[in-house]
Amino acid sequence: MFEILTPLSKVERVSRKIGTAGIVGRPGIWAVVGSTGALANVATGVAAAINKMLYNEASANRYESHDIAVGRITTVESIGIRVKTDSQGFAYGNIANVSQGDDLYVNTAAGTEGKLSSVQEKAFVTAGTNYEIVARVEEINTVTGVIVYKTISPRIVNIEGPSESPSESASESPSESASESSSESPSESASESTSESASESASESASESPSA
Repeated sequence: MFEILTPLSKVERVSRKIGTAGIVGRPGIWAVVGSTGALANVATGVAAAINKMLYNEASANRYESHDIAVGRITTVESIGIRVKTDSQGFAYGNIANVSQGDDLYVNTAAGTEGKLSSVQEKAFVTAGTNYEIVARVEEINTVTGVIVYKTISPRIVNIEGPSESPSESASESPSESASESSSESPSESASESTSESASESASESASESPSA
């Protein structure tokens, strides 16, 4: 399911050329803009800096579709566009973890490439990878899995991902404190006892030696 809720003018629908490798056009899926301006499908595990939402049907010689006769396809490229979609254009691990107001990034996980996912859920990201934020959740139905999102001014963010868990920081603290105490205390006590014993023996030998 994919439905654009905002009436669109022609200026919000952009005809873009398709890359030489071709493209699989699906309404509501986001595609990558290459350095030449040509579109390509989102590649598995490869986050792109610029992504655009595909507007219409898959391959067909039809206006504002994937026009294979001229090698072009139409995208929606304005902010403030409201879209209603389910798993056709939105991927989530657990819909209960998605909330109103969540920022949405362009997914690159295998099987869900080009769909949007929630930054808050972070179910599909590769830790430490930069993703483009393109929309924000306005409405959500946790029963049907349907959301309404609005496109926003895009920005790049670094998402830590689910592998960066609180348990890592928790495990770091004890080890750090342990290493500090183990490294500082023994060495300090050892150096102190060594210097003290050395100075004491030196003073004792000086006092015991016969004077001329």
